[in-house]
Amino acid sequence: MEDKTKMRVKGSTLVILAAFFYGINVVISKAAYSEGATPMFVLAMRFLIASILLWGYSLAVGGFEKVRASREQLKILLIIGGVVYAGFSMFYYNSINYIPVSLASVIFYLYPVMVNLFMMKVMKERMVPKQLFALMLATVGCILMVWSPVSNFNIFGIILAFGACLSFSIHLILLGSRFSERLNSMDTLTVTTYITTAATITLMAAALITGSFQISITPKAWSAVLASAFFSTFLSNLLFFTGIRETGSSKAAILSTLEPVVSVALGVILLKEILTLVQFAGVIMIIISVLVINMLKTCNNA
Repeated sequence: MEDKTKMRVKGSTLVILAAFFYGINVVISKAAYSEGATPMFVLAMRFLIASILLWGYSLAVGGFEKVRASREQLKILLIIGGVVYAGFSMFYYNSINYIPVSLASVIFYLYPVMVNLFMMKVMKERMVPKQLFALMLATVGCILMVWSPVSNFNIFGIILAFGACLSFSIHLILLGSRFSERLNSMDTLTVTTYITTAATITLMAAALITGSFQISITPKAWSAVLASAFFSTFLSNLLFFTGIRETGSSKAAILSTLEPVVSVALGVILLKEILTLVQFAGVIMIIISVLVINMLKTCNNA
């Protein structure tokens, strides 16, 4: 019993650390932008470096046999990674060029609500009162965040953030649908490695096509890119998937709610972003709504 408790505590700690490293990435990326790096270049380099690290780790731990994928599996992974996940990344990390990190991260973190809404409207899942409460709370919270009386935010940036939320929701829906059934036999970290690699191909191509590829950036910008690749992509994935084994995916989803809290807090502390009381109330509402939905998921899985 004591060993199980230790495993759960260890798993929870790893998931919390992963959420922290995910959460700091928007601030790290913003630091690279301030040094003259373009969002597309930062994304392309971040995913390229992370892919190399993920492949190295996967091969070292599991060997070639564990990372093998069939032609059908590769097609699915290319669509999810090269189209949907790359699209989410472009939307999200371009949005913080136009709107505050705190606003972008909170809008993006509406994705559990979006997935829930899709499952109820399209897949005809039964809605329980707590789900309805969470959806209404998220809607009001979003309105307070975006349409605060003193807000003067860039509409294009807000559209990009909602685009990120929508595309990441599609990413999760596809992974959990019959479309991705063939991936069930693959290790979760291996799937992540392929998705990251597929996204790398798209992002590298996009950076080259848009003329955003720039090698001669400042050492500070390169440091930010390397930190983003190592801490917020490679290490965060390892911590998250190791933590899930110990604590379970449902509890991990609840603990991951820390991610937008970290992004908002660092945006205010490090980037000197200002949140009004109305916007702060909106942030709290959205985080509570996500917690409610994730806790309902835990109860259903139990």
